[in-house]
Amino acid sequence: MTIQGLIFDCDGVLVDSEQFSCGAWLPLLRRRGVKVELPDIEAFIGRSDQAVLEHYRTLGAEFSPDILAEREQEYFALARGRLQSFVGLREALEELRRRQVPMAVASSGGPAKIHFSLAEVGLLEFFPVLCSAVEVQRGKPAPDLFLLAAGRLGMAPEVCAVVEDSVPGLQAARAAGMRAIGFSSSHSEGVLREAGAQVVLGSYAELLAQLD
Repeated sequence: MTIQGLIFDCDGVLVDSEQFSCGAWLPLLRRRGVKVELPDIEAFIGRSDQAVLEHYRTLGAEFSPDILAEREQEYFALARGRLQSFVGLREALEELRRRQVPMAVASSGGPAKIHFSLAEVGLLEFFPVLCSAVEVQRGKPAPDLFLLAAGRLGMAPEVCAVVEDSVPGLQAARAAGMRAIGFSSSHSEGVLREAGAQVVLGSYAELLAQLD
């Protein structure tokens, strides 16, 4: 079936931000007495902030209600002025817009974080639809977030494709009945295919060819 709409994850797909997104957790958790290193947080790439908190709660940590707002501020401080996008992405988005392909962002990050990241790299203009995991009951790998994005685009799931760099994201795309396109910024092609990617992009120069 021809792909009519595209849904993009944000971190690691539109914005090269995973190092900052993961790194923002370290001072936050350490201030609360949690011993944590970057690889511990990288294991949650693609999952929601709530998934991180729930994991450490099972280990006995306690968190106040304002922790996610504090985490966002850590991310903004780390990432401001340092974020970059990926080579060839802007050109691909401009061509997709020229073709009038509906596009949305569906990210495990909060709304303010999504908006900030896209604005920092000058890509906000391409996405009239922004969806956050805080808007759905279940985050990735459940399909809820991508189904929300398709609904806001006014499109059936089966005519949408998802571009994802994470294992939970690709699993969510397949669960939503969408074409799953892996982008190898965070994992190898083999890991992405095992997670359900039907196509894996090494660069955005390959995206339009796949849609054609």
